[in-house]
Amino acid sequence: MASNIDEELHAQVKGIVDNLEAAASGNLYDVDGEYKIIDDIDEWKAEQYRKKADEFIETHDGTWDADLYDSFDEYMEDEIGTVDDVDEPDEVSLGEYIDKESLGDVRFEVDSSKDLHGGKVLFCYGGPNIWVADDEVRGYWGSSTVEMSLDSDTRSELYSWFEEMWDSVR
Repeated sequence: MASNIDEELHAQVKGIVDNLEAAASGNLYDVDGEYKIIDDIDEWKAEQYRKKADEFIETHDGTWDADLYDSFDEYMEDEIGTVDDVDEPDEVSLGEYIDKESLGDVRFEVDSSKDLHGGKVLFCYGGPNIWVADDEVRGYWGSSTVEMSLDSDTRSELYSWFEEMWDSVR
């Protein structure tokens, strides 16, 4: 049976992997200060509009002025707009996600010619310790360890991020 520490470590590593992969594929957004993975932005906007419309209907149904509007739908559109008026959240790139969430400790794997071969960046320290490497996310907490591989697109984008960082410090 897994301990609470094992489950918590697994959940944290999985959350970082999911966010990194979503950022690499252009599906990670900042929604009111929280990360949200959105696979279809048009569907998300429609859902946000439906919520706004439902709230509006609850408080305004039966209160519209028939002399000014032909229908309640026309009144509602005038008051809250349409789906096209819903603001899209800000997309979060992989680099932005790392910049915001990492602790800034970046380590590079280089050869004697100072050519980059990999790297890792610290995301959490002190319980658990979580490193994002160029190929996987590794978490350690006491005697527990969790390692999760990243998909190829994320690995490629991460490696490019490490190259950019290495070029800036050389």
